[in-house]
Amino acid sequence: MKFTRVVLENVFAYDGEVEFDLSKTQPGRNIVLIWGRNGMGKTSFLNSVKLLFTGANDSETRKVGFPPSKLSFQQYILGDGARWTGIINRAARRRNVNLNQPVDARIEISWENQNESYTAKRWWTVHGDEVTEGVHVDRKGERLAAAAAQDFLEETLPSAFIKFFFFDGEEIKTIAESSGSLQSDFDRLLQITFVDDLAIELENLAKERRQRGLESQLRDRLDSAKNELNKATTAELKAREKLAEYSDQLDADSIELRRLQLRRTNLSSGASEAQREALETQREKLSAQLEQVTEAIVNQLPADIPVLANMRLLKQASSQVEARLAAGGSAEANFVRVVTAQLPEWVGEASPDLASKQVELISSHLSDRLHQSVAVVTTSGLFAKADLVAMERVRQALEYWSVAGIERRESQARLLLDAHRIKSDLQEVGEALLHIEVGAQGNVEEFRKVANRIAELDQAVAYQNQQKGIWTNKIAEEKAKQIASAAEIAQLEANQDQASQGAKDNRVLMQIAKALNEIGEALRGATRSELEEKLNDRFRRIISHPLIFRIQVDDTYTLSYFDKSEKLIGRTSLSSGMKQLVATALLWAMKDSAGSEMPVIIDTPLGRIDRENQDHLLRAYYPSLSHQVIILPTNAEIDSRKRAILEPHVASHYRIVNESGDAARVEADALVELP
Repeated sequence: MKFTRVVLENVFAYDGEVEFDLSKTQPGRNIVLIWGRNGMGKTSFLNSVKLLFTGANDSETRKVGFPPSKLSFQQYILGDGARWTGIINRAARRRNVNLNQPVDARIEISWENQNESYTAKRWWTVHGDEVTEGVHVDRKGERLAAAAAQDFLEETLPSAFIKFFFFDGEEIKTIAESSGSLQSDFDRLLQITFVDDLAIELENLAKERRQRGLESQLRDRLDSAKNELNKATTAELKAREKLAEYSDQLDADSIELRRLQLRRTNLSSGASEAQREALETQREKLSAQLEQVTEAIVNQLPADIPVLANMRLLKQASSQVEARLAAGGSAEANFVRVVTAQLPEWVGEASPDLASKQVELISSHLSDRLHQSVAVVTTSGLFAKADLVAMERVRQALEYWSVAGIERRESQARLLLDAHRIKSDLQEVGEALLHIEVGAQGNVEEFRKVANRIAELDQAVAYQNQQKGIWTNKIAEEKAKQIASAAEIAQLEANQDQASQGAKDNRVLMQIAKALNEIGEALRGATRSELEEKLNDRFRRIISHPLIFRIQVDDTYTLSYFDKSEKLIGRTSLSSGMKQLVATALLWAMKDSAGSEMPVIIDTPLGRIDRENQDHLLRAYYPSLSHQVIILPTNAEIDSRKRAILEPHVASHYRIVNESGDAARVEADALVELP
């Protein structure tokens, strides 16, 4: 596959239409240099080529920022107003909004493959906030559109492979740190998955045939176990997403925390230790006093506050209690009370023939007449019918609080005043410490903000670490559930294996699948052995005097590094430049092992690599990497000396010019002034 033409219109940094003619590359002159300063449009070119093949419907494509977050389709096309400016060029969109016209944007790439010509176009039309998109591929006189075109592009260059051919030189170092996460992508790139896929299909067929012979009750149990397995798997995935979310946020907060701690140190004046120690001693003393006063308030006030806050009601209650006791204690009242209590007995003795109901009526009548005849002092109000003994106890309590309440209220008021005074003293000591710590008055406010933000981040980091622990435990729990459910499924399926023709057929299928798995494993071993050999060869070509003598590739494509004495070198001890060189060599070896004839596009080609190894890349890597290599350098990465090394292999130059940041244009065959 060879790119012949790339046309960009109103996408990313490109306002209007620009065209890159890439057809001049040929054997011996396989390199195209697209020069540009930072922010001019090199990354826009790289992202545009990626976007043509992937489209914007895949949520993984729409990941932006750090920590990464997934934008909606609308946000990805038009921007989210913060981290992402969108696909559509901002200048073109502003201009067309003012004219109340839609803006058209497109990415169009033409290529040749096995003497056939192809052209793919992905386009967007934006009017206001409405977005229309489309994609089509022209080949052999026919046009594929929509889903058919996307399927063709995916078949031509699978989206999982794009990162291996179109990449930022500094970002690929993560491949050297991979711990097996890219295994399936590497297997597919090396074209060694077909045997495994066939084995999986046979295993699935055997399982389906076995399940068709299950009894109804056992089938229900099997379905239930599978549901539990699916639930546990889904829960584990959600837990992993949450763990990744908190890990990403923790990384971001930790970086900010370290930066702020450094800023706080820079703002500190380095005051004398004696001054600081005296103020710290005073602050500790005041804090202890405040704690004692607060504890006294907390212990006493909650119990006393209902009474202390309602002394007026206390006095009113005392008045009513005294009135009730006065009314119930007079001689007439006592007489009436005694007679009324005895009347039923006296009437019953005088007239034994009377029924109890009649005795009750007569007694009640006489009691009423007695109350009317005797001037009895009566009372009304809250305690009119209260028992006198109870009222006496209430009076004692009210008399106590009438005296003690005033004293306690004054005591609590003193405690509150003391707490306010101590807190004010603490604040003054804190301000004094702050001024001693910072020194210059102009830095006080910034120091305070930095200190407050550090406190917030300390709390956030602690919370995120706690959440990481919670979600890690959750992952382990759901993993255990999966293991238990899988064991139950295996047991249920095993119970149904009977000596029938169907079971025999299934055993044959499983034996074939096993044989295919063994073949696949042998194929992987041989392929990875070849890959490891190529990786070490390519690595030696692009590095001089390496710390790493040998690189080992295991079954999951995890890389291990050894020095000349065969001592293992830890991944974390490798510099970013060394990791970039390892990843570069690995991608080169992968491409050669796979026999893939794809163009390669590299942004930030030399990154943090030292001068000697840069020269190795320029001489050995780029001229041999692919039949077509598109490099996106700055004039700082490739100076005149380095360009002279590369020039014999360069088919054409382009220079990106962009005065405003939103109006990139290109100049063909334009030599850039280099230091």
